[in-house]
Amino acid sequence: MKKLFLFIFLPVISFAQSKEAKFTLEPLYGLETSYVAYPSPGKYVTRGTYGARLLYGVNLLSVESELTQTKSNEFYQSKDQRVDDTSNRLSLGIRSTIPLHKFVGIYVRTGARASQGETEITTAGIKETKDSPLLVNPYGGAGLQVAVSNIFAINVGVTLIRNAENKFDQQWTAALSTRFGTVR
Repeated sequence: MKKLFLFIFLPVISFAQSKEAKFTLEPLYGLETSYVAYPSPGKYVTRGTYGARLLYGVNLLSVESELTQTKSNEFYQSKDQRVDDTSNRLSLGIRSTIPLHKFVGIYVRTGARASQGETEITTAGIKETKDSPLLVNPYGGAGLQVAVSNIFAINVGVTLIRNAENKFDQQWTAALSTRFGTVR
């Protein structure tokens, strides 16, 4: 795993430093369809996700990191049970943006996402908290970027994340990119 990390990220960092590299910050909001294990049996839920993405590099090849949080809650009246689920996620990967026009581009991204969370189950007024184990899963995605000025762009994208059930969670996001100049 360590060799794979070095194989992927050292050329990216070297390439980014050889050209005019930039930092880009993307506050993001979106919807995610993901597997929730509690209460049993587990099921897929759609819930809001929010966070930020930071990129460093050039358009053709950048290193990205993303920190997001998702929350969902559901009430089961027949069981007098409320389930609140929170997941915190950190993603590290690479991204390539290909310009299609002066103001429009598409991007592809891939990497690994670490996820950990907590589920709070309240049954008839009694609370029980279950911690989710730390999981690391691969992801891949694509999106569309539209520039609205020299330093701002709007992004919409979808990311597929392999989950513990060996299926794919989906994350649909919208973001506003802000570029922080060049690094020489």
